[in-house]
Amino acid sequence: MFLLTKIIYQMETFKYSLDKSSKKNLCPNCNKNTFVYYVNTETGNYLTTDFGRCDREQNCNYHKAPPKGKRGFLIPFLTLQDISNKAFKLVDVNGIISIIPKSQILEQQKGRCYISEWYLKTSTINYLNNESKYFNTDEVCTFNEVKTIKEPQQLKSSFHRLKLQDKIIKEYKDNQKFDNLTTFLLDNFTFDEVDKAVSNYYLTGSNYCWQQSTIFWQIDDKGQIRGAKIMLYDKVTGKRIKEPYNHINWLHKAIKEPDFNLCQCLFGLHLINEDCQKSIAIVESEKTAIIMSIFLPEFIWVSTGSKSNFKFEVLEPLKKRKCFAFPDKGEFNNWSNKAKELKTKGFKIEVSNIIEQTNFNNGFDLADYYFKTTK
Repeated sequence: MFLLTKIIYQMETFKYSLDKSSKKNLCPNCNKNTFVYYVNTETGNYLTTDFGRCDREQNCNYHKAPPKGKRGFLIPFLTLQDISNKAFKLVDVNGIISIIPKSQILEQQKGRCYISEWYLKTSTINYLNNESKYFNTDEVCTFNEVKTIKEPQQLKSSFHRLKLQDKIIKEYKDNQKFDNLTTFLLDNFTFDEVDKAVSNYYLTGSNYCWQQSTIFWQIDDKGQIRGAKIMLYDKVTGKRIKEPYNHINWLHKAIKEPDFNLCQCLFGLHLINEDCQKSIAIVESEKTAIIMSIFLPEFIWVSTGSKSNFKFEVLEPLKKRKCFAFPDKGEFNNWSNKAKELKTKGFKIEVSNIIEQTNFNNGFDLADYYFKTTK
């Protein structure tokens, strides 16, 4: 435990770092041209000439370091519940449940909070592309000289092995029982329609977390398995089971792979290479993508998995394709504004307001609309 804590501490990113170039300056102590300035890693500006380290460690040993600040990343959440004097229970927008020490929540806002980088490195919360800032840092003066600062290297994405997927699919078939979501689909569509959709999206039943739950494999456009989300549905209504808690988990957590670095992609992304002529339709829910692939097979249907994943990092593989986005009720403005931003980067995304014009409650989606109007 001590070794792990030491490693994490050494990895922590601070607001200021020593200049990594070969440039040397006049040392304020020994007056030799052996002094390395500190720079502000956010702005790239040098700090004033008294902050730095002399390379003459034996003869001079001058080193004045600026204050170290805690870096926090902005994490949107569904709920943040006070459960004790020392901890919160947080459910993030992907449904991941975490128990977080209160000391590691650096700032709290409505529907989101800043969590310390130190804690996030030990958790399964995806944060590397999120907004960040520093806390508890005494500001120091800087030069107005801008340098190019090398960004900290991000952790490489982890991938599930194909052998693991084959093993789970075989176990599912040998079980000879349908998961609850597939049961719901079979009650509403023909066997051939469901069989094709299940095969296209590698929809898999599982008992890893809950009996008759469903695994949604996130397979990227190169055929690599980025992750696998496990969710439990009601087999009659087809709705996700959210009581007494939200039944969502990830396969790497279920099989206890603590070093797995989850870097999500669109659900259904592997299908975009099968037909380059088809337009791509984007929805939020994995279930909705599967259902709409049956209703409207003239599109390739993909899902973001959460409303916050409608962003450049996740949508980048679709940049050259013609896309139509169908946000859930209440999200049209957010997705529309994001699409306008993405168009300036070369994307071809049109956002539909078909759900926004209905009298459905917030959260209703395109699959709800089609079941209401066609069934």
